[in-house]
Amino acid sequence: MLSYPILWDSGVYLPEQQLWLDPRQPRPRAIISHAHSDHVAAHALAYATPATRRLVTHRRPSLGTVEAVPYGEPMTLDRCSFTFHSAGHVLGSAQTLVETDFGRVLYTGDLKTRTGFTSAPAEAVPADVLVLESTFGKPHYRFPDAAEVIASMVDWCRSVLDGHATPVLLGYSLGKGQEILSALAAEGLRIALHPSLFGVTEVYRELGCDFPDHHRLGDPALHPTVVITPPSARRQGLKELVGEFKTAALTGWAMDRSLKDRLEVDAVFPLSDHADFEELCCYAEQVGASLTYTVLGFDEELAMHLRRRGLRAKALGAVDQLRLF
Repeated sequence: MLSYPILWDSGVYLPEQQLWLDPRQPRPRAIISHAHSDHVAAHALAYATPATRRLVTHRRPSLGTVEAVPYGEPMTLDRCSFTFHSAGHVLGSAQTLVETDFGRVLYTGDLKTRTGFTSAPAEAVPADVLVLESTFGKPHYRFPDAAEVIASMVDWCRSVLDGHATPVLLGYSLGKGQEILSALAAEGLRIALHPSLFGVTEVYRELGCDFPDHHRLGDPALHPTVVITPPSARRQGLKELVGEFKTAALTGWAMDRSLKDRLEVDAVFPLSDHADFEELCCYAEQVGASLTYTVLGFDEELAMHLRRRGLRAKALGAVDQLRLF
């Protein structure tokens, strides 16, 4: 199998270019693919799209230097150049195409090719080497149509309201919460957002996204019909604010039958901001790389299935390499 100078070092690392892609520890020079906290560290110098830079600095004002690079505009460095392309995951999320002397390397970061409400879907970018995120890289994770999932979620909300309780929808403050809010646009519901989600949503609005009317949970206002809150905040005084309530988790992991019991929620709906298994496989085929490295999630399993479909594929973490310090 072909091999390339690409390593795993708490993130994807191009040693000849001295460039890290989404490292979890501070590095001298890095790409931040999107603003979720597990992809962000205080690098000496980082590059991100303008939306990601704005969201990162909203959530972590003391972060190191982050330089904004718009989609489609090449950035030339001393040993390579790179260009950002939409990844479809959350607002500002980017795939990174790195031009090197050994070919074009495409790092997807977290990826979604389905159409969402708040981010443009990812499109395949031709490359010699593909580094593909593998969060849902098992055949079990094939998501149903999003419109059907949203319709089921709305029906559940109305049934909870009919039972004189408040539906509480669980979604991360950045990305999932805004998708849920947008999905409720046509329903005429009074929507309250947890303060952390409300703050990020204001940044989304600043960046040009439109949302249905909503208010901050706890502010003097009409009693909310529906509450959207991060999963970590669902037990923080909600009953005092809204009375009796029922919770629903919106996540791709809802494809696991045990999730409802594990999360101790009343309902689960498979609404994800990641690509599912079939999307990942089709995306790899469309890129047409000589070699696909899979990273994170079910990387070994996804690589195996890609090989079965005729692609050269290997989990990057399994590549023989010296330990990096």
